[in-house]
Amino acid sequence: MSDDPGELRRVSLRGVLLNLLPKVALSRLCGLLAGAPLPRALRAPFYGWFARRYGADLELLDRDLADFRSLQQFFQRPLRAGARPIATTPLVWPCDGRIITCGPVAQGRVEQLKGHDYELADLLGDRELAHALDGGSQATVYLAPGDYHRVHAPFAGTVERVTALPGTLFPVNPPAVRCIPRLFVRNSRHVFHCRLADGRRGAVVMVGAFNVGATTVTAAPGAALAAGDELGRFGFGSTAVALVARGTASFAAIAPETRVWMGDAAI
Repeated sequence: MSDDPGELRRVSLRGVLLNLLPKVALSRLCGLLAGAPLPRALRAPFYGWFARRYGADLELLDRDLADFRSLQQFFQRPLRAGARPIATTPLVWPCDGRIITCGPVAQGRVEQLKGHDYELADLLGDRELAHALDGGSQATVYLAPGDYHRVHAPFAGTVERVTALPGTLFPVNPPAVRCIPRLFVRNSRHVFHCRLADGRRGAVVMVGAFNVGATTVTAAPGAALAAGDELGRFGFGSTAVALVARGTASFAAIAPETRVWMGDAAI
């Protein structure tokens, strides 16, 4: 975080305003609006404007714009076949987006940004799983509003269970991450408890966020996963945290703001 006094004041003011904002109520309202059906004639022009405004790649669609009944359906749009080839490496990126932090998990803590971290057990809501993942590696990826909004398995394995943890709905964009301590453990989230094919423990956390109308879980407990199989969908831009226990493959320690694509090699 910058040492500039003006920047520090702006960060502090942003944090105060975000704490006062009725985040859950406003997010639920936005979710209702985003889920409302649009007249068919308006869909293509509106989604086209959204794509230009937020940088969504319409070349990846598997259907016509007019076939998305609501803005929320457009947020959760699938990709056309072959748009994201899955690498054959043991770890792949779980979603499209930009890296917030990526690297080792040390002493049971995860870096939120440089100089600020949080307890892994608080994120997972499970101390036993946190202990198993300590010493491993993690990748925290921010999905902007224009990104592909589905989250996929970063490794081959099995979903042992999925837990929903309650919380608030702070924004998860970089300015909010810089000014809200322990943001990811304060927001509502879904935790996928996984067992990799090599026996290691793994997890994927889908973190809810302000204006996210819904987080949809699509991988059921007991499901056998190949790397790249879908786990869930966000209703708007949000954040995913992928974790894997210590072993022969770890997430690459790459710089914040690096662009990653679902299915590309992550080691």
